[in-house]
Amino acid sequence: MVVCRFLGNACIELISEKDHIIIDPVFLAYPKKGIESIFLTHHHPDHTNLEKINEIKKGFSKEGKELEIFGPECIHEEFNLDFTLILPGSKVDLNNGYIEVFENNCWKAEGCVAYLIEIDGKKILHTADSADYSEQLKAIKDEINCCFVACFEDNFNDYLGFIRNLNPNIAIPYHFTAEKEDNAKNLAEFLKENNINSKFLVIGEEFEL
Repeated sequence: MVVCRFLGNACIELISEKDHIIIDPVFLAYPKKGIESIFLTHHHPDHTNLEKINEIKKGFSKEGKELEIFGPECIHEEFNLDFTLILPGSKVDLNNGYIEVFENNCWKAEGCVAYLIEIDGKKILHTADSADYSEQLKAIKDEINCCFVACFEDNFNDYLGFIRNLNPNIAIPYHFTAEKEDNAKNLAEFLKENNINSKFLVIGEEFEL
């Protein structure tokens, strides 16, 4: 079983019996203690924030284990941060799974990546804030249990086209603050109207896979 928690912006926390990771940790609702690894998609301030990373180090990381941080080259160019560089095509092993790194196209974020996370046999795709998906992402043929997609109003048809091709078990709109939650509600309804299984999550909500 994997617990998926949406913490605001593009921040997703994944917790299983043997793994505890967080992605793009600019959280608006607090994560749970025990985080072992942070994965960053790109350098924009709503995805990478040093104060939030330090909060995790001080209050939410796993005791007795050094917190690992992974990210693409654009993180190094923007931040003075000790982290492990990852490239599209690489794979990071977890305790009971792995994370595959994919080339991604995000607005004004050259070098952005997406993550396909497999934990306890469940596959979760984190697409950062992309609406112009890379050929690598479009070529995924795995059975995806859950795909997180951004929810900018001008790109609803882009999300729909990608989700139709990917065919995940469920699509979750994310990448919003409390002031913009209507965007996510509207995208969830739009996807449902087009026969896509979708669910709106409030910030701080969690569900099990």
